[in-house]
Amino acid sequence: MATETSLRGRSSVVSLAAVCAATLLLSGCNGGGVTSSMTGGASSSGSSSGSSTSSSSSGSSTSSSSGGSTSSGSSSGSTSSSSSSSSGGGTVTATPYVLFSSNYQAYASQTAGAYVYNTQGGNVYAGAGGSFAYGGYSSPQTDMDRTQLYIFQVQAGAAPNTAGDYAYIAIKPPGSSTSGVFNPVDISQSAYLLVQMGNSYTASQNNNQPGGAVTVFTVDLNNDTSAAGNGSQQTAECTYDQTLTAVGSNIAATALGVLNYKIPLSAFTCKTGSMATLQMTGVVNVVVKFTGDKNPSAASGEFDTIAIGYIGFTL
Repeated sequence: MATETSLRGRSSVVSLAAVCAATLLLSGCNGGGVTSSMTGGASSSGSSSGSSTSSSSSGSSTSSSSGGSTSSGSSSGSTSSSSSSSSGGGTVTATPYVLFSSNYQAYASQTAGAYVYNTQGGNVYAGAGGSFAYGGYSSPQTDMDRTQLYIFQVQAGAAPNTAGDYAYIAIKPPGSSTSGVFNPVDISQSAYLLVQMGNSYTASQNNNQPGGAVTVFTVDLNNDTSAAGNGSQQTAECTYDQTLTAVGSNIAATALGVLNYKIPLSAFTCKTGSMATLQMTGVVNVVVKFTGDKNPSAASGEFDTIAIGYIGFTL
């Protein structure tokens, strides 16, 4: 089961254009590595030279895709409010508008197992396993600057038809890459997850090599604060299956291969704990992944990508 993260010198196999990032308010500071509960298996890290580590994926979410909404434009959040006392002092209030991840950067060398991080200071990990393996492209810095997206491409070997055939991008909380502190992000006032994501693979732009059959992404939220990232301190993990509105880039629906999805937190199905617990304790890890069992049209030899832009929470 191989993983590859941030192989930055490789030429792009997807056509990319400029993207408008969302305006949201950063809140919270946390961290950690890729957890086994996120992907259903061992923790993983990337390799700029094509080396690999292992991980596995779970496909246990049972909620339908009808709870989320999409749009082709960028989403934005409002700023948080604060109240001041009559004596001139200030009281900071919790905000429902949280920017968890955006604007991706490449490390000069592997750092805490990661080769990519975001402007908020959270490490980004990518991997694949089972029938899926690294497929020749992971966004170099030039493409991340140009698009504000991070894209990880995989290729299927044998027909990927089980939960053990997977690919993922896992995003750690703001501030954790430098602090090493695993404090959760407060989403107690939020009602929706905002995520810009998609499968950007387009066969016609890649010598008509087959691909793009993955149409269901699973979003995983959990609160595991363990340093080992093994789920030992996790009290809540909730997932949601989102059917993508469109697949491919430079098409009528999307220029970049991503769309904006607004998913109600109430639509998530929890494998451990509850969404109420997750909102009370906060989010540590956000994972965007896909598995073979939820994408029955995926075939042997095909290419697919996970492309992510901003991730945030809102009312």
